[in-house]
Amino acid sequence: MTAHDLQARQTRLLQRSATLRQQAASGLQKIEPVFAVGDRLLQAGTWLRRNPVYLTGALAVLVVLKPRAVMRTSVRAWALWQSWQKARGCITPSR
Repeated sequence: MTAHDLQARQTRLLQRSATLRQQAASGLQKIEPVFAVGDRLLQAGTWLRRNPVYLTGALAVLVVLKPRAVMRTSVRAWALWQSWQKARGCITPSR
């Protein structure tokens, strides 16, 4: 290959790279709202960890207003937790 051929190939590759970058950017713009929602959820989780009194208060209100629903949900959550622990024990080998 001559220097001219190498220069032409480099130019084509740079143009192709620019086109691919533009395509990737436009594709990522379509899913940007999903990431924005994820960021908001992470911020909400961080806020709740820093202000646990609000979560505790909301749970207390739920227990007072809907005790049966809270009990049902907690029983289901406990069963799900136990199932997860058993499944995790089967999936990962014990040390």
